[in-house]
Amino acid sequence: MRAPHSSASTMVRYPFAGILPARKCINSQGVAAVLVRGAAGGMGTVQAINQIKASTRRMVASLYAHTPGFLSHLKGKVVILTYHRVVTDREIATQSIQPGMYVTREVFAAHMNYLAKHFTVLSLAELLTLWDEGPWDAGTRYCVVTFDDGWLDNYIYAFPILSTVRIPATVFLPTGFIGTSDWFWPEKISWLARQTLRRPYVERARLQSELKQRMGGIGVEGVPEGQDDIDALIEFGKVQSQEWVTAFTESWVGLLGEGWPTDRQVVTWNEVRDMSAAGISFGSHSVSHRLLPALSNEEIRQEAVESWEALSRQSVRAVPVFCYPNGDWSDRVERCVQAAGYRAATTTQFGYESAKPVNRFGLKRINIHHDVTCTDSLFAFHLAGFNHRGRG
Repeated sequence: MRAPHSSASTMVRYPFAGILPARKCINSQGVAAVLVRGAAGGMGTVQAINQIKASTRRMVASLYAHTPGFLSHLKGKVVILTYHRVVTDREIATQSIQPGMYVTREVFAAHMNYLAKHFTVLSLAELLTLWDEGPWDAGTRYCVVTFDDGWLDNYIYAFPILSTVRIPATVFLPTGFIGTSDWFWPEKISWLARQTLRRPYVERARLQSELKQRMGGIGVEGVPEGQDDIDALIEFGKVQSQEWVTAFTESWVGLLGEGWPTDRQVVTWNEVRDMSAAGISFGSHSVSHRLLPALSNEEIRQEAVESWEALSRQSVRAVPVFCYPNGDWSDRVERCVQAAGYRAATTTQFGYESAKPVNRFGLKRINIHHDVTCTDSLFAFHLAGFNHRGRG
């Protein structure tokens, strides 16, 4: 039995340097975690350890990539890749983008060329047909490329690369966001944190106090100081209700006295049609991108049915595969999605699929992000699963 993330009362603390000794958070698996800071609030020791780990990973990955028969254990399997954002160095420097959410344009191009050389890359529709009709080749390494959320940079940067290398891909769209200037709430929190950090220390302290008073008992103390704190707050928000997240972000932006930014982050339907005409397919990522286990059966049905209807109305190349927002699903959610007429659904659970998936409504994928895939050898190492071995 799968269980959705559960809410928790664990407090998230964002220390002003040297005042509070630790930050406690809920990670993406709903597990309490503590990150201890140095006496002066620094992260030097943690950063040094991470650098050592990164150097070691690069060395081992290079050795693996030069080993005869590397990736041979992936023969007869299909690797479904998950991308989110494809960005430039300038965007990384000027935006608060979570590290696990992006690759650079150059790295993405390298990935696509690598896949074209070492894998048989299928569209998601072709994979469904292969599962239904065969023949499945036990000696072939199969791969499917997917994107979650429909970011504008998918159209600007990823689409031309996919066209050049002739790689098919599927983009999962939260249809209620398409063609709007609405932001996903994690990006709102990142933007709020950046705006707050530009304020003088005294004003930040005032904002901290007033936000705590407004939200009374929200389980958050303090204003995020950097990307680690922002990431922790986002993870905390994922186990709260949508109402909590909305109240929190609206209270925060109200205290700042600023309006929400209006620059567009997701694609328009015209851009979707451009990609569709060139062979890119699209699946449903719900309407509102709310976490489905927290919704009623009727609300889940609406998210599944109405998002598919939106794709159908736009006459785009649609594939009847659902993508659970944030990878959160349960047996109940699965039944609702299946009843809505979909043929399969993807998760964020790490793993591979084979000729006969155990559960077509719980398809495993491999999340791709820059830090652990920025060279060909690191990419191969990650696809082989070594970054996940020994984990629960």
